[in-house]
Amino acid sequence: MSLENLLRIGRLRAHTTDRREIGKLLAGAARNLKDAGHSANSNSVRFTCAYTAIMQSAQAALFASGYRPNTSEGGHHMTLVQTLVHTIGLSPERMQVLDAHRRKRNVIDYSGEDAEPSEAREAIAAARALLDDVKAWLKANHPELA
Repeated sequence: MSLENLLRIGRLRAHTTDRREIGKLLAGAARNLKDAGHSANSNSVRFTCAYTAIMQSAQAALFASGYRPNTSEGGHHMTLVQTLVHTIGLSPERMQVLDAHRRKRNVIDYSGEDAEPSEAREAIAAARALLDDVKAWLKANHPELA
């Protein structure tokens, strides 16, 4: 489903952003990645920090594309992940990996389950790669925001 279709059905709203807003999101993602890297934190904390970095990176890409998720309804995290295919051209395979992290974060948050060390490492790697991709995409497509 295109960004315009998501706007039409109310999953997205129009949004105008600026360099400061994008910078805050990218700085937040970098901060969360740093926190995710601290081995003294539990695996679930490390995973959740990495997941938050994924959401902040995805939101920066969506904002730069002129949209924001409609947060008045549930499912906006899923929408953020899915829009990466349309914003930065993320492959469907990578989008599916990020969506699996989203589902795992829900389990952690709502059941108290811990993450396995490998799950935390995988989420950190996915978050780092996405942040790098969003920064490169911004530089190439929206240099005024990079």
